[in-house]
Amino acid sequence: MARNLFEYHPVIGYRFIPGLRARVRHEGGGYLVQCNRAGLRCRHEVTLARPADTVRVVVVGDSYTAGDGVSNAFRYTDLLEQRLLSACGGSGVQVLNFGLPGSGTDQQLLALRELGAGLEYDILVLAPMVENIVRNLDSHRLATSAFSGELVERPKPYFTLEGKTLALHHVPVPKDAREPAAKSDAAAKPDAEPTEKDKGAAGLVRGILRRVTAKVDEKVPGFRAFTQRVRGVTHPQEYDDAQDPGWLLMRAILTEFVQDARVGAANARRKVILAPWPTFGHIEGGLDPKPYLARFGELAAATEIDLVDILPRFIDEPRQVRDRCRFVHDEHPTRLGHSLFADALFPHLRKQVEAVRGVHS
Repeated sequence: MARNLFEYHPVIGYRFIPGLRARVRHEGGGYLVQCNRAGLRCRHEVTLARPADTVRVVVVGDSYTAGDGVSNAFRYTDLLEQRLLSACGGSGVQVLNFGLPGSGTDQQLLALRELGAGLEYDILVLAPMVENIVRNLDSHRLATSAFSGELVERPKPYFTLEGKTLALHHVPVPKDAREPAAKSDAAAKPDAEPTEKDKGAAGLVRGILRRVTAKVDEKVPGFRAFTQRVRGVTHPQEYDDAQDPGWLLMRAILTEFVQDARVGAANARRKVILAPWPTFGHIEGGLDPKPYLARFGELAAATEIDLVDILPRFIDEPRQVRDRCRFVHDEHPTRLGHSLFADALFPHLRKQVEAVRGVHS
């Protein structure tokens, strides 16, 4: 996450610099970041009132939604807007992107509350990357110091679950950074593949095996996914148990999104869609998605929201195509990855947009 794209925010921790227009160097050839006056990487200026005769869709998520690695126009949110406009005669749909790179679901909730306070909208799409469940447990996040170029840990807002109530901490967010605790190279990458804690001789062996597996995977694409599948690896493990503290916190935060969306009699039936981004370990077929799908399914049933499983759209493609859905070194979706995500979400979102248009007419 490049520091010069963001500014301090006392509640969220940071946001995009309002009005920013910047070209970011990247292995994919560079990409254009354009932000509105609210500090969102969104082509629309946010007005509290919904534009006349328009269905407004709000999408929240992390860097996969904000679009690290691709220019604004090639993100799944912008692709969905264009497809919905085409389906609706060229007008009457607006998609607002509230994605915040490097954030947990906790910060995404705070971003919508702070930057979208009083906002009129019709449909809320929750698109957490499944690893966000781990970020919610953090009080600090790794970042690169703008002064030294070294990795530091910066404070972030975070929630704890006190009984059944969310308690907010680190607000106002402290500005001081601290030296990072000892971490593996992979853990220093916010959206990296899962790693195990390296402890003692067993940890050393696991580390060697991971490196050997990665080398073999370079020669035999799919080897790593095969070994994960054979071993029955799941990730993140917080989804394995419905009573896991990490999942209970994630569930409570997502429930707050739904409750906020439905405040007031006029919004009591506002549509909420939950469309989690799988990791590329899931997309490659190595990681078992059943645990996270089970937990999100339970939440969807309890809160009466729609759950959209994005993964089959990727799995339908051959391995060579799925490999092109992410960058070689940067584990973010390419233009193709965003396009396939939009493919999976479009029919569900179109149905809800058409339903809202029917009510408005």
